[in-house]
Amino acid sequence: SSHFGSSVQNSSKCWSSQWRCLANGPSITGAMRVVRLWLLWVTLGTPLLLHCNGSCTHEEYGTIEPPDHASGQAMTANHTVLVDGRPETNDITLNMTRLYFYENLNTTTMNQPERYRKLIISLEPCEGVVYLFVRKTRRCFPNPFSCCQPLLGSSGSPSPPPCNTTTHRVACAWTHFHSVIDGTRDGAPTFFEVPHTSTKYYFAVFAPREINLDSGVPKPRYRFTVLADVGAFPRPGLQGRLRTTLSEDAERTLEVSWDAATFIPMGISSLRNYYLYSSLLLASDRKQSDAVFMSPSKIMNSVCGLETNAVRYGMPISPSSCREGICRAKIAGIVPRRRYMLNIVAESYRGFNVTYSGIVVSTDWSESRHALGDWSEQTTNLIGAICGTVFGV
Repeated sequence: SSHFGSSVQNSSKCWSSQWRCLANGPSITGAMRVVRLWLLWVTLGTPLLLHCNGSCTHEEYGTIEPPDHASGQAMTANHTVLVDGRPETNDITLNMTRLYFYENLNTTTMNQPERYRKLIISLEPCEGVVYLFVRKTRRCFPNPFSCCQPLLGSSGSPSPPPCNTTTHRVACAWTHFHSVIDGTRDGAPTFFEVPHTSTKYYFAVFAPREINLDSGVPKPRYRFTVLADVGAFPRPGLQGRLRTTLSEDAERTLEVSWDAATFIPMGISSLRNYYLYSSLLLASDRKQSDAVFMSPSKIMNSVCGLETNAVRYGMPISPSSCREGICRAKIAGIVPRRRYMLNIVAESYRGFNVTYSGIVVSTDWSESRHALGDWSEQTTNLIGAICGTVFGV
């Protein structure tokens, strides 16, 4: 077949070439050859037979979304070839899977000390719920439709996630690790930092139907990045926690503070800027869980989610303004008794960015004057921009 994930059409040719390579070696005769051939059959015969007979047929189902030709990445029939460190932004049809392949043959990377020889795999939902499935070293691509296996004694067949753990166990075929798929972290980013022990990785991104429709998302969108040079990726300080206080310098002003971002290992890159994002929340906006901020339809703890649902406030914040590892920013013109979402994005000189955890704040001033009586032009511009974002979601 013409594409990478397809079955091998001529199984007899596959068998003959593979077996010839394995069986030939130093000259041996008699019983030793019989023992060697038997060991080859036990250890390698079954995998080769499965490979030659096309065990990756799930890659040819009608549930595979074709690669996006507008993305600029290399494509091979049913999957996209990822470039190290280059984010891939896509939307995806409900109940469909997008396939990605990543290969890294860089000897400098592989010769790094073990504590630094790692791979960052990041799936950020911009809108909606998406799951990530990862396989190393050998095909096939992961099969999300095999994940929810009925418990012993239960009827039914395997189904795609999310999995109800009271009636199903999670066991995904052709998968080494995956997102949390039991429904407890729907809408949250998936972030892995794993030992870089393989040159080839096979990824599947899947969009569940019901949870997205229930959230009012007909076509989820996400950003997917694989990075071997982990020292170029910023790490939010203090696990991304933000703190807010009322400013003592001016009325209707909040001060936001956060711990400076770090890099591991140091010396690969450094921080270029921080960016403060804000959004005026609707009365119906509620944080659904500790892992999701705020909801699958309005994601505020991923970079592309903030770019979709919030606005950047003020100028970029230089890391040189931080003091003793603590950075600060002020927001003026806060409207009393309204809720605001605030979050920080840290960007490295290598162009990689990451969000902090985000925070929801509300203030109340005791004041007899009319709320609009003494608004400054800065206040009007701030509220106009934030409301425009909310109304456009």
